[in-house]
Amino acid sequence: TLFCESLFKIFDKGYYEALFVNSWRPRNMGEKNQDWTTGKGESTRVMLNTDMCLVFDIEEHVERKIPCCSRTNIHYPNGQNQCIDQEAARSRCPMYSRSDSRRTATEAVQDMLGGSISSKNNAPFYIAFAKAWRKATTVGQDNLSPLVKRC
Repeated sequence: TLFCESLFKIFDKGYYEALFVNSWRPRNMGEKNQDWTTGKGESTRVMLNTDMCLVFDIEEHVERKIPCCSRTNIHYPNGQNQCIDQEAARSRCPMYSRSDSRRTATEAVQDMLGGSISSKNNAPFYIAFAKAWRKATTVGQDNLSPLVKRC
């Protein structure tokens, strides 16, 4: 999938959708700056380990330096696996089991999807963001004034 830069300026649940719909593979495996990437050429995107572990149980793969790919069943029109890295494409990154305490993070991400990946329902994301923003910006203060709009 090619991405348009203007899509990254839209404030919506797209981050959460990206965790599920893209084929994420490790980059710089075993190094301090190890992260995850998807796409190819100039249309690559990046997620950190902390992003990926919201949904995927990548701990053992990262510690043992064994690459995995979040979705091994997606291909480009030319037949190339979207994992691109052939070694990562051989192992799908596992998701948390229902009994894993970290599964609650995955459930929270699924809640942000607003019912499904393809839905236009951003309400759960907007509501959660508003609550978090209020907590982060008020830090217990109750006498703050609203910002003044200037254009």
